[in-house]
This record gives sequence, C-alpha cells and structure tokens, in this order.
Amino acid sequence: MKNIINIILFLSSLFILGNAVATVSEKANFIAAPVMSEKLFTIEKMTCKMCHITVRKAMEKVEGVVKATVNYGNKTAIVTFDPKKTDVEAIALASTNIGYPATLMK
Repeated sequence: MKNIINIILFLSSLFILGNAVATVSEKANFIAAPVMSEKLFTIEKMTCKMCHITVRKAMEKVEGVVKATVNYGNKTAIVTFDPKKTDVEAIALASTNIGYPATLMK
C-alpha cells in the first residue's frame, strides 16, 4: 500500500511540474515574439514581368525584412519587417540602389 501511495505522489508531482514548465515556456514564447510592421511601397521603372523578382530579392536582403511581395501590375510592394532591425528608408533604398526607386505610400 505504501508503494502505491508513493507512486501516486510521484506521478502527481510529475504532472504538476510538467504543467508549470509548459506555462513558463508559453509565456517565454509570447514575450520573445517581435512586433512586425507592414508597409506599402510604390516601385518605379519596372518595365518587364521579371523586374519584380529583382526588387523582391533586394528588399528581402535588408536585415529585418521578413517578406516582400512585389506586384508588377500595380507597381507596388508590400513589405513585412521588424521595425527594431530596419526602417522604411533602408528598404526603399535597397530597391532604389538597384534602379527601381521605391517610395512609401501614405
């Protein structure tokens, strides 16, 4: 009987400890997640349907940029980035430096 009680106490403590660790882990993930920003840019001088690839690659090379979606038809780019690592000026400059001037849409 004593062994059964010890086993029950042991399993109960493992269950409680497991829940405590999971709660702490969830809170740590919530705190560590960066706040992303999304901005819309106009892109000039795109003359062919392949230009958007060049612009996208240039923008995505900027540290802090998570994703750039460039639309040739609308001559725009939607960029998702971490504002603690970069800003709209650096993203626009990356496109401008390769020959496609970018301007933040307001």
